[in-house]
Amino acid sequence: MNASLAPAQQMQLAVHYHSQGLLDAARSLYEGVLKQFPAEFAVLYHLGLLESQAGHPERAAGYFGRAVQSAPQNADALNNLAFTLQQLGRDTEALATYEQARALLPEDADIAINLGLLHKKLQQLPEALACFERALQAHPAHTALLCNQGNMLQRLGRQPEALGSYEKALEAEPDNPVVLCNLSNALNELARYDEALSRAERATQAHPKHAQAWVERGNALRQLGRIPEAVASCERAIALDPTLVQAHTNLAAMVLSDSVNTTQVVAAGRKSLEVYLHSVYRAPTLRHAGLALSAFRLKHDVQQAQWLQAHGHAVPGLAAFLKTGGALLQQAKDLPPGGTLRASAKELSSLQEFLATPWMHAMPAVPAVLNPDNDWLALEEAYLAGTPEILTIDHFLSEPALKAFQDFAHASRVWHGEYANSYLGAFANRGFNSPLHLQLARELKQRMPRVFKDYLLTQLWGFKYEPAVTRGINVHADFAKVNLNFWIAPSEHNLDPDSGGLKVYDVPAPADWTFEQYNADSARIYEFLAQHKAGCVTVPHRCNRAVLFNSALFHETDTIRFVDRYEARRVNMTYLFGQQLR
Repeated sequence: MNASLAPAQQMQLAVHYHSQGLLDAARSLYEGVLKQFPAEFAVLYHLGLLESQAGHPERAAGYFGRAVQSAPQNADALNNLAFTLQQLGRDTEALATYEQARALLPEDADIAINLGLLHKKLQQLPEALACFERALQAHPAHTALLCNQGNMLQRLGRQPEALGSYEKALEAEPDNPVVLCNLSNALNELARYDEALSRAERATQAHPKHAQAWVERGNALRQLGRIPEAVASCERAIALDPTLVQAHTNLAAMVLSDSVNTTQVVAAGRKSLEVYLHSVYRAPTLRHAGLALSAFRLKHDVQQAQWLQAHGHAVPGLAAFLKTGGALLQQAKDLPPGGTLRASAKELSSLQEFLATPWMHAMPAVPAVLNPDNDWLALEEAYLAGTPEILTIDHFLSEPALKAFQDFAHASRVWHGEYANSYLGAFANRGFNSPLHLQLARELKQRMPRVFKDYLLTQLWGFKYEPAVTRGINVHADFAKVNLNFWIAPSEHNLDPDSGGLKVYDVPAPADWTFEQYNADSARIYEFLAQHKAGCVTVPHRCNRAVLFNSALFHETDTIRFVDRYEARRVNMTYLFGQQLR
């Protein structure tokens, strides 16, 4: 600090250094002034900005907190304090602080966006939408507000209204790539694929280095059946931004249907998983904020780590994860169902290597994945004769294939999707695939050609459940022609042999319903089923039992009660072929 300068001059010089990015010099001057004036708002506020810029959210929160104490009516300080609290994972405090800021400046767009996005992060979608809509009354042509309003409307299944939000934003900024991408995405969900492609191509032409525009272009091309062009578009996105998770997951999904090119499909899925894990567990913000973990997910991961250790798998970071993860799991014992806990930055450093490693079980070569002793011609006839088309197939897989899929489910670090009913998901475009997974798809088409016809494999996933979760996937229909679902957990672990499987209703989803309506709106689905006096086929869980059915039929997981042990967890695998619903 230059002691010959008056405090006002020191402050002026500090702001100059700050604006030039000379943070250390600016900090020294700010701190010198602060020693003389410890409650001076301007110094505290600028130090908060500096520490936030320097990547020190804890220090920033401290300074912003003191600034708010000095000037409680300053909405900017409250907004910045809330943002740093959010960076530190203190979402409840951040929410309350944003609300204080909004009360002071109810029409401020930046505060509304920050508050709305936090509501969105917390899955409070109606509250998020209300934030954006309230601010839009004062700023009806604000592009970011309109885009966020559209995003929430899409998430709530109100795609036509979302379209209107994006169109208004486009009027204000006709070549804005973010708006064009959002518009393309909404048109895609409304099955207006040519228009979706047109908007995405407009974005790529105006902004050829905007990676997300190439992703949306690929999505539209895929829906139009122009797969090679779609793949090339996603590859262009990856070349522009190799860390863009969506580009990798979309590319892996696109090449999945070509299950003949096993090497390409498996490599794309593994790369997608690697990029995803890096984005989640190596994000720079975690160095200060730590990581929020759901208790049920942590329980699974600790159990999996114990299994891997017991079976001699040398996964990087395994020992450190078991020590710290096990201690955290003890802390989570008293949490309510669906509860979360936070690993500190120090604890995360012990967990990180294991969590970020895309560990995969090596699958063996198996001559036949499907059980060769089954009469597949008779099974095909039975399925086609069904009204509606529902068929149970016992002893579905060959014994070597069943064992291989069980080992894959136990050993592979692919269970990263988290769902409200405390179950985990794994997807082919994020590592849940192997040569054996794809061989199964090919054998099905060979064994039952009149069922699977020329349908492409469009989706492949697995779900793994908490042993006593009682509920699994809610009632829904799938975007496909044929659905294959099968179970691989040993039958003796099912505590209720009459349950634990699948309920399939005999009335299909209306062809004019949107994806959200037939996939997420349970109340409307049950009302529809009651109106049509739908019957229900309940198929109890059995190891190595498959259920083959028309994907347009509504279905849901039956009640689940299994032995509380890692190897006993209920695991189902699902393959979808072809496209049916809008």
